Amino acid sequence: MPPDTPDRDPVTSQSLSRLLLISALLLVAALAWALYDEFFGLRPWKNYQRDFVGKYSAFLKKEKPKQEAAERAIRATPEYQALQQQLDALQNSVQPQLRLLDEQAALVDERLAVITTKYTDAHARVTDMIWRVEHTSGGSRKAWQADLDDFEKGPFRYEAVSLNDGKTKAESVNYDHLEGEFKALQAKKGELLVRKGEILRPVSELRAKQDSYFQQHLNGLTSEQIQGLIDKTRTMSVGIKQINNPDAGVVDRCESCHLAIREPIQITAKDMGGERAFVSHPDPELLRIHDPDKFGCTPCHNGNGMQLDSVEQAHGEYEHWLAPLYHRADPKMASAGAYMEGGCQQCHASDMVVDHAPVLTAGKDLFQWRGCVGCHRFQHYDPEPEELVSAQQSLQQMAQQRVQDLAEVGKAIQAGDNAPDNEAARKFYAQANDLRLRVSKTDLATDQLKTRIKFLLMDRKKVGPDLKEVRAKLRPEWVPVWLTNPHAFRPTTRMPRFRLDEGELHAVSAFIWQSGIDAKVSTQPPGDPAKGKASFETRGCMACHAVGEGANAVGGWFGANLTRVGEKLNYDYLVRWIHNPRERTRPYCPVENRDLGPEDYAKHHLPFVFDLDHSKCPNDGSEMLVEQMTPMPSLRLTWEESRDIASYLMTLKQEDPKSYAPAPYLNDPKLKAEGEKVVRRYGCAGCHEIAGMESEGRIGTELTVEGSKPLEQLDFALYVRQAKDEGWWTHKGFFEHKLARPEMYDDGLVK
Repeated sequence: MPPDTPDRDPVTSQSLSRLLLISALLLVAALAWALYDEFFGLRPWKNYQRDFVGKYSAFLKKEKPKQEAAERAIRATPEYQALQQQLDALQNSVQPQLRLLDEQAALVDERLAVITTKYTDAHARVTDMIWRVEHTSGGSRKAWQADLDDFEKGPFRYEAVSLNDGKTKAESVNYDHLEGEFKALQAKKGELLVRKGEILRPVSELRAKQDSYFQQHLNGLTSEQIQGLIDKTRTMSVGIKQINNPDAGVVDRCESCHLAIREPIQITAKDMGGERAFVSHPDPELLRIHDPDKFGCTPCHNGNGMQLDSVEQAHGEYEHWLAPLYHRADPKMASAGAYMEGGCQQCHASDMVVDHAPVLTAGKDLFQWRGCVGCHRFQHYDPEPEELVSAQQSLQQMAQQRVQDLAEVGKAIQAGDNAPDNEAARKFYAQANDLRLRVSKTDLATDQLKTRIKFLLMDRKKVGPDLKEVRAKLRPEWVPVWLTNPHAFRPTTRMPRFRLDEGELHAVSAFIWQSGIDAKVSTQPPGDPAKGKASFETRGCMACHAVGEGANAVGGWFGANLTRVGEKLNYDYLVRWIHNPRERTRPYCPVENRDLGPEDYAKHHLPFVFDLDHSKCPNDGSEMLVEQMTPMPSLRLTWEESRDIASYLMTLKQEDPKSYAPAPYLNDPKLKAEGEKVVRRYGCAGCHEIAGMESEGRIGTELTVEGSKPLEQLDFALYVRQAKDEGWWTHKGFFEHKLARPEMYDDGLVK
């Protein structure tokens, strides 16, 4: 039987060269890719820096001849030439005096150099001997004193130039004379320098004037300064540029790519071949205020300052980074760069005016003036409502605590009276004293809190007018006309259009009218419209109020536009308002949540008087709202002046109020309840003072951190796909569309 045949060995029976070749090629390719990624893929900033050096150097070399030509042109101007001639003449006139002073100074320096050497050695020896005299005693002290006296006698010999004739002479002096000569020469040298400075002062002032003229007429750096920048580019090394401020928690590497940010010359993208990363900072003054080494870049601009792998990651424009870079607006827009100013808000949220951020400042102003605070809370804006609620809650808690503490005082005293021994009684009495002390502290805190509440009530201002006195203030038939479309009556009004259907319109009108208090105002005789017009134009009314719409408007914008005020107001009420806009018909008690009348005061046998000096509630002693929540001040007008101005304002009409359709449904009690629901739903009490709704809060979303929300939490509603397709699936896009058409995201929804 033949021996067993071994299995076929693939190593010896076939070639592996093809497999090894493929593996080797793959390894070489992997190595090449790794090297490329190491030097180019993972470190794009290196290419940025090399590219920047070339483009920046070329830009500077192009700018230098321009600046040299500009400098020559400035020096050739008659004004500069005149200054140069004056400077040359002045320098020539002082040259003889300067030469004389220089000669004297040279003699002093030469003599002082010799004496300084001799005096320095002698002074060191004398100082040493004095120390030994002061720190020895007995015979040694006398010996050292004798040596000191003998040394000071000298003689000290030297050869020095004479200040009188300039000849070198040998001199021999004692120590006191040597020291006096040394000090005199120093004083002489200082005197010569002062005299030289006085002679050169007119020259220096004229040269400074010439330099100032040169700098004022030269746009940009001098050619010498540009040459210095060119020299700097030759030694610029490639490396990560990092700002590290551990105190602020900032680590930014933005300047590894944005290399021109701190350059002293203005650089645009066009100058750098279209590369926007190489532009200089548009506001150098801002960098002087906010030193990048201290503040970094990302606290103002957002983005991921530590990333260098790609532009998208460095700018924070990827899924998991919640603070993407603030981008510029469309350069064609008047507010180009405005979105960058959003970073200022992170530190300057409480500042109404932010230097170097005009668009942000205008936005803050618009947020306040447009009445956004009526529906939306924003930190640092109109905080009084929330602070008032918090203070009132604290006041109630302290009142409850006071009652409990007083009850505990009684229990402790009773327990002490019934104690079995004196030691136990003393403990109970001590506990009662501690509780009394706490009650006293509570009373003090209560008084302070009541004062705080009083000022909060005074500081509260509503965006819209008070609707409690609507029955005395307005013509009833005007109310539904206004609610139908406020912008049709007054295009510049801050009040939005609520798109009410007819039923809602009637219900809201009825609720507002019926919820108004029964305010009575005194009947006023007519005034003189001509005098009123003159007073209106001269007493400061037009600083806040305008007459006319659009391009025809004349006056301020802070207050209401008064163009058609004569169509809506009651004359008697208008007179009272002009005379004292802070006057209320009834005070409002926040504790009882209602307006008080004469009957409430009569219960306590008090006159119906309320003002800032009589602001306590007659029922419970709490602080009341005793003034209208309006920013309008009292102009201290007489009743006659008030009637004249009111008579003039009543002439401002476009239509006869009698042409308005009557509104009998305003007094329909069935509509009031339905109207109240609509008013609550739309949050009207956020802007207006409405009876029964004084404690209503804001109905809108708090906007303090709205811009920090992840994009997915913003409700694009049915516009998600369109926003992504059209490129406005961003925070900026969401807010812009929301502000342009607030009801936009309700499209297609059933609510």
